Amino acid sequence: MAAKPPAPTNLSPAASDCFGASNASAELLKRMLTVHAASQRQGTANTKSRGEVAASTAKLYRQKSTGRARAGSAGSPIRRGGGVAFGPKPRRTRPHVNKRERRQAVRALLAAKAADECISVAASWGDSPKTRDRAAWLSAAGLSGRVLLVDVDPPEELQRSARNIPNVDVERADTLNFYEIVVADHIVASPAALDALQKRVGA
Repeated sequence: MAAKPPAPTNLSPAASDCFGASNASAELLKRMLTVHAASQRQGTANTKSRGEVAASTAKLYRQKSTGRARAGSAGSPIRRGGGVAFGPKPRRTRPHVNKRERRQAVRALLAAKAADECISVAASWGDSPKTRDRAAWLSAAGLSGRVLLVDVDPPEELQRSARNIPNVDVERADTLNFYEIVVADHIVASPAALDALQKRVGA
């Protein structure tokens, strides 16, 4: 018989003050979200101006005596097939948050999650790679919504068992980013991962 994950009783809430006090300003947290959103943009949107479209530059018809509005080249932005006025061009936005502010924001967010009892510590993950067993383990523990399972080096059995469960992600403690913490409804970390997160944010 295949091994199953341990009973949910191996979960315990993290101490409410394990990351200190949540003292980051709302402006800093908002800036962190803005930086994350900007980093997801490719910045490759491109449109052709009237000088770049393949169209004749000859005047379409004479200026006067036709009863029609004045018209220049066929590449004019007001004509079908013409260029685009003030359209997007490839660009790269680089908003910046320094390391100290980034560490402060992550620590404040983790402190708020811990105070709300949204961070738990798992003594072990179990040895079962089955999605059914992991889903039953999460359900029995009362973990719903977006769940983040964090370890220093996530074992293969944990990754395989959580791979196909919606809204459940497995992450490393050293690469966990601000946005992943923001959107998580509950964070389950191993003791080693919790220590690594505390050292990482200077708690």
